[in-house]
Amino acid sequence: MAEYDYAYEKAMEALEAALFQLGRSVPRPRKTKTPTGLAYRFEEKSPQQALILKSARMISALKAAKLLLDNGLLLDAGAMMRILDEVGADLMFIAGPTIFGHPPEPRHEQYMREFFQEEFDTDSPLTSAQNRNRVGRRHIRAYVARAYSHGQVDVSQAIAVAETIEALFSGFVHGAGVHTMDLFDGLDFSVQLQPDDQPLADMAGQYSHYIHRATMCLANAAKAIGRDDVSSVLCRISSELFQDDGELRPKEA
Repeated sequence: MAEYDYAYEKAMEALEAALFQLGRSVPRPRKTKTPTGLAYRFEEKSPQQALILKSARMISALKAAKLLLDNGLLLDAGAMMRILDEVGADLMFIAGPTIFGHPPEPRHEQYMREFFQEEFDTDSPLTSAQNRNRVGRRHIRAYVARAYSHGQVDVSQAIAVAETIEALFSGFVHGAGVHTMDLFDGLDFSVQLQPDDQPLADMAGQYSHYIHRATMCLANAAKAIGRDDVSSVLCRISSELFQDDGELRPKEA
C-alpha cells in the first residue's frame, strides 16, 4: 500500500475539505423530535442534503478500507469496497437529475422517502412496525449507466460490468467460501495477511480505483449542490493523481 500513501493523503485532504464546504452550503441539521427522542436531522430532506450524508459515508468507508488493507484484513477490506461501490452509485443516482437538468424520476422520489425515513416509528424498537420501500440496486445501476453514458457507452454492457463487480465484492460481505479460502496458505488459515501475500496484494491493487472514483463522485455531488468551485478542485486533484482508468499516475522524479 505504500505506493498509494501519497495519493491517499492528497485526495483525502481534498475530500475532507470538500465535505466541510459542501456541508456549509445547504440548510443545516436541527435538533428534531423523533420517535426515539431528540436528534439532529435535516428537516428539508432535499437531494442536496442527501448528497452530504452520502459523501460523509463515502469518505468514512474510504478511510476504513485503507486501515483494513494496511492491517492485512483482506475480507473486511473487500466488504468495505462493496460498500464504496454502492455508496458511489447512490451519489451518482441522487445527483443525476440536477446535473443533467431533467426532472427526478419516480424512483428518485421513492429513494428520497426511504433514505430519510426514521429507523423506528415508535419509541420502542421492539414494537416498531416500520417498513422500507427501497429502490432496487438494479434500478439504480440502470439509471446511472443511462444518465452518465452520454451516448458513448453501451448501457447494457455498463450495467453488466457494474453488476459483475458488485456481485464479486458482495461475497466478502456474505462470507462466501471461495473468498474466505484466500486466508488459507496451504497449511493454515490466517485472518491477518502479510503485505506480500498475493490475495492481499491483489486487493490492494484495486484501491487506487476507489480513491479515484470517490473523488469523482464527490465532484459530481458538489456540482449538484451548486458548488462548481469545489467540483473543479476535486476534478483537478483527480487528474493530477490518476489516469483515466483509475490507475495512479507515475510520480515525477
